[in-house]
Amino acid sequence: MKISAINEGVSLIANIGVIGSIIFLGLEMQQNTEMMQSQTRNSIVEHQLFLYEKVLENTEIFDITDRLNSNLDVTESERNQLHFWILSQLRMWENEFYQYQIGLFDAEEFEARRVAWGRVMSSDINVERWKVAEETFDPDFRIYLNEIIDEIS
Repeated sequence: MKISAINEGVSLIANIGVIGSIIFLGLEMQQNTEMMQSQTRNSIVEHQLFLYEKVLENTEIFDITDRLNSNLDVTESERNQLHFWILSQLRMWENEFYQYQIGLFDAEEFEARRVAWGRVMSSDINVERWKVAEETFDPDFRIYLNEIIDEIS
């Protein structure tokens, strides 16, 4: 009888230990997710700032865009320069979309990006460049961005 009571006590303590470990693991996973969200957000902001700095250092992008919007001629080199600038933005967006899909962005925060993307894609030049490169992007992202373009068209 005493051995049975001791076994039950040890079993109870072991079960409590397992439950405690599971709770601890859950808390650790939550903290890890929050840390990943923070690191993701920071990385994306760094990339955005890098792109902004590049365009500020190279104001030709503004000139090329203005000339195209005014139906003025641009050289093939300038057209390519703008194309790759737009592609760099689109790749960044594709990554942000992926981060959102795996849960590293809140829906509210991502909605702000959707609004910003809609504003950028309201330009015919940006849509034209997107259509040229569209097939090189993730299928889910293509669907998502095309929905945005359809909404603003």
